[in-house]
Amino acid sequence: MTELSAHLAFRRPGFDLRLRLALPGAGITALLGPSGGGKSTLLRLLAGLERPRAGHIRHRQRLWYARAAGIDLAPRRRDLGFMFQDHALFPHLSVAENIGYGLARAPDRAARVARWIERVGLGGLARRRPDQLSGGQRQRVALARALAPAPALLLLDEPFSALDASLRQSLRLLVQELVAETATCALLVTHDIEDARQCADRIGVMIGGRLRRLDEAEAVFAAPGDAEVARVLGWPNTLAVTRWEGRAACGPWGRVELARAPRRADRVVALLPDGPRPGARAGLAVEVARVIDMGAYRALHCRLPDRTALRIHLPRALPCPARGTRTLLDVPPGCAIALPAGTAKTIQSTRY
Repeated sequence: MTELSAHLAFRRPGFDLRLRLALPGAGITALLGPSGGGKSTLLRLLAGLERPRAGHIRHRQRLWYARAAGIDLAPRRRDLGFMFQDHALFPHLSVAENIGYGLARAPDRAARVARWIERVGLGGLARRRPDQLSGGQRQRVALARALAPAPALLLLDEPFSALDASLRQSLRLLVQELVAETATCALLVTHDIEDARQCADRIGVMIGGRLRRLDEAEAVFAAPGDAEVARVLGWPNTLAVTRWEGRAACGPWGRVELARAPRRADRVVALLPDGPRPGARAGLAVEVARVIDMGAYRALHCRLPDRTALRIHLPRALPCPARGTRTLLDVPPGCAIALPAGTAKTIQSTRY
């Protein structure tokens, strides 16, 4: 069942946002996309911190915003919690006072604050002020403050930024646990693909103020839809195709066979990094520029004939060519996927 639906138009100099959004009643939806794509702006529009030029925002049966009807609820009247990227904690208030800021003056207020302090692992720090906390502790305070009033919608703007790897992982797990425990609908903005992979039930990709893809996380990562979305999702090898020869994609970088015939709109071939193997008798010509040990596999950063970069993941059990080796790469047809280019006029390939 849809918890929140929005149809929004927003404009400022140099930027135009137009999209439709529908979120379910629980779980985490992560928004990925390049900087300036409109992810944080969308959160601010939903929260009432920015005003759309047109459209509506509906939460369950209640309108939060409807331009045509003259409805524009103040942020405090929208049933949501907002965890800001910079935490936005009140510097003059203690941990307990920050967490309790949005709670009604009820008899059990102190007990509820105490429960949240323990739940986010800040026991013994209730009287400290934000400047006496570490970055990770401040983020936990911000998360508890956003969730303490039991909002129906939780907005998270880069909640894991500026944390080291271990703190980042622990906070990801905490967010997942708390969203599940409270049956909250959460919308998370992030630049980090691993944040989305590890936290999200659904993935949305925003590019240039448009929501280009939104579906279950597994479906989005498996089928991005076009080359621009694929690059946002971390697909490393997207090559512009200059001509098709049946099921073969050709370009100045070489030639690869696909498992299926391309569609009329396909202009790009994406090579999945896990299947290709060096040392073939025939295949794609590459030069190994760098080898990085990733633990379970080695990442081979290669150059194609036109100097386009190509990344291949080679299992540790297989022989690994040394840096500077020129070799032929066997690319199984199932590892080459044809895609539309997207809205970009040209495909930008990384070159060494």
